[in-house]
Amino acid sequence: MKIGLIGAGPSNLFLAWLLRSEADVHLIEEDSKLGLPLHCTGLVSEKMAITLGISRRVFDNYYDKLTVTTDLHSTGVLLRFTNSRVTMLNRPGLEEYLHGEASLRMEHMGVRVIDVSSRGVVKGNGGFEDSFDLVVIGEGARNVLSRRLLGTRLITVSGIQVDGYSPYLRNMVNDDHHIIVFFNGKYSSRFFTWIVPKGNGEFRVGVVDDTSIVGLRFRKVINQFNVTPRRVFGGKIVLGSSNVNYGYGRIATVGDSTGVTKALTGGGIVTGMLTSLILARIIHESGYGAAERYSSMLSGTLGKLAKVYSTLSSILYNNVELIERALREISESHVEVKVPDYDNHIDALIRLLITNPKIGLKVIKYTPLINMGNVNLRNVVNALF
Repeated sequence: MKIGLIGAGPSNLFLAWLLRSEADVHLIEEDSKLGLPLHCTGLVSEKMAITLGISRRVFDNYYDKLTVTTDLHSTGVLLRFTNSRVTMLNRPGLEEYLHGEASLRMEHMGVRVIDVSSRGVVKGNGGFEDSFDLVVIGEGARNVLSRRLLGTRLITVSGIQVDGYSPYLRNMVNDDHHIIVFFNGKYSSRFFTWIVPKGNGEFRVGVVDDTSIVGLRFRKVINQFNVTPRRVFGGKIVLGSSNVNYGYGRIATVGDSTGVTKALTGGGIVTGMLTSLILARIIHESGYGAAERYSSMLSGTLGKLAKVYSTLSSILYNNVELIERALREISESHVEVKVPDYDNHIDALIRLLITNPKIGLKVIKYTPLINMGNVNLRNVVNALF
């Protein structure tokens, strides 16, 4: 098969690697080089990263604990990872690694795709035109082609991050393997804020909020923590989507373009690579006509679990003030929970309540106050069971 990949993100490059010996793969990327734009924190479970074949060479740091709190002066809830640490992936390094492992027939860098037809004809700027047996859209959160061709409407918020140095944070967070997550309306009224040590006195600090206000929130955060910026970056964060399908005819989507993501941990890299793994297996089994089978399969277990996490993200997005109030009550006593894997939030919550039943009694009073927004609990229950 002749396959055209639109976008040189981890999902498409992973797919190119998986298909290196059985397809004629062409890469079409709007930027002039790999690794652009840099926008994600890159925190994933070490176990999952290794399972997917990601080289340790692209691990910038690892973490064995995470604190969820309201501010640096509160104890909050400490999660210790017992079976699988958290790793910070070097996003440009990951893309370069996957690119090196893949076997691409042709690369078209600096070409922005303008149109894709149902027959697999791709047109781009500069007079680019080619036809493919399958076109795979990996445009991330842009949601231009995926929306037009498949009806995908991504649900997004905006995030800004900074890599920089801060004597203040170095004094307050004196462990290079400890992540701090804040629920504090002063920093973000719509999501959480994070501090991730990179080592040698450098930190990655990020904040998420509505597009209209995220810049103001970001400036407040870096001023509060006295961060001297070395590099500022950011972009849209995909919370989920309302999908018609994930593929039809000669068109399929992978990665953030599907809306299959885990915004609660920024696990878009892992879930994106999982969508590529599914598509690669279907191509291996059936070749032509893979798009519809892929869409059907992605609507199954992985898609349903992603919708659960999307729902949890939406609930969180509407209840930061409530979560902050609950955390302030919990912080009155030291709370520590051992969690096997960073990515399994439901397991972490269950372990928290089992090991600290008094916490459940404290926070249950907030249940009637939860703003569910547009969340349909029946859909969540159907997805889980």
